[in-house]
Amino acid sequence: MSEGVQAPSDLDEDHQVLPFRLRDMEPFFSFSEVHPMGKPLDTFQVELRFQSKLAFREWNLEHWSTLAIGVLAFLLGSISPEILSGGDATKYGVDGLGAIGGFGYFQMLLSFVAWGLFTMQIWRLFPIMRIHAISLLFFWNMTVVAQILYHKTQINFPIDASLGGMMEGTLATLVVMFFIYNFGKAVVETRDYHVEEYHVHEDVRLMELEMAEHSLRGWGLVVTLWFVLITISAWSGAHFVAERGAERVSSLATHIIAGSMSIPLFIGLIWYPQRMLGTDAQVKTRAAINAEMELDGGNSNSDGNDTQCPECEASVNIVRNKDGVITVPCLTDGCSATNQIGSVCEHCSTVPSTRFDCPQCGINAPVLDFIPDLEAW
Repeated sequence: MSEGVQAPSDLDEDHQVLPFRLRDMEPFFSFSEVHPMGKPLDTFQVELRFQSKLAFREWNLEHWSTLAIGVLAFLLGSISPEILSGGDATKYGVDGLGAIGGFGYFQMLLSFVAWGLFTMQIWRLFPIMRIHAISLLFFWNMTVVAQILYHKTQINFPIDASLGGMMEGTLATLVVMFFIYNFGKAVVETRDYHVEEYHVHEDVRLMELEMAEHSLRGWGLVVTLWFVLITISAWSGAHFVAERGAERVSSLATHIIAGSMSIPLFIGLIWYPQRMLGTDAQVKTRAAINAEMELDGGNSNSDGNDTQCPECEASVNIVRNKDGVITVPCLTDGCSATNQIGSVCEHCSTVPSTRFDCPQCGINAPVLDFIPDLEAW
């Protein structure tokens, strides 16, 4: 998922030239002043305000057109004469498609085309989130299937629901929840690697400050809200269709409103991690990274990132592997070991310094200055 494709936005922008910082944001209303237990609400306000403000500033025409295409695709598939009339319950599969005639069939084709364009735009705009984005769309459809399974024998679900009628839908819902949890975990752990790699500092307080600057609490709330909205949309849509005759108009309205709101949340939840991590990141969990390293035979090469002196550009023996771990040669006389920054040398029991002396020109600089900077945040 680390395709070297640049999204058509300002993703090369350096961290220091962000138009504003998270720590500069203020909540719309300070709940913590009313009661100390309201501090988490202030945190969510600040992070959501930061994300929305950054999106409104940096999203270009392609982002907004993609959003419009997504909403249009959803509406074309949700409001059609066939859905409003209830269709013919005796026809299904290929025969059911053939029974759709006139403008309803044309509208269905337009919806398919719009969803295809939406998916292509998502694939192009968010290179490091491609697989995750397509997977989220797939599991969104699985959420719809789960609600159909719930309503298959229980048209008033969840009223008068039985355990036997809920087994298939519950299984599909648990699969969706499991994937979304792992998706969030992958983004959070990739964020941790990002901070450890690009913002390493011997002062723990500065590291904590950078971790707070890269907080994902607000993003996690967006993921949760998106899942709630697609579930409500799927339930209300299935609830409307389950009783033929277009009598449950409120369910259809809920389906349309919740589904339309889920489109911008979907784009936001895949845009923000890419904006934070840059187009060179690999969004994976620690377990996935460790498994990949084992399959590669424990190879810890720098993956093509040549390290060199920032002054004379001479090559130096500093290595950054695929999961962001930086190793430097031990500076103790007579010791030829290389060690991870922050760990104790196994040979001479010394702790590697976060600074390094160039063997060519003698300049003393932080280790990160010898590593090419490919980040975006």
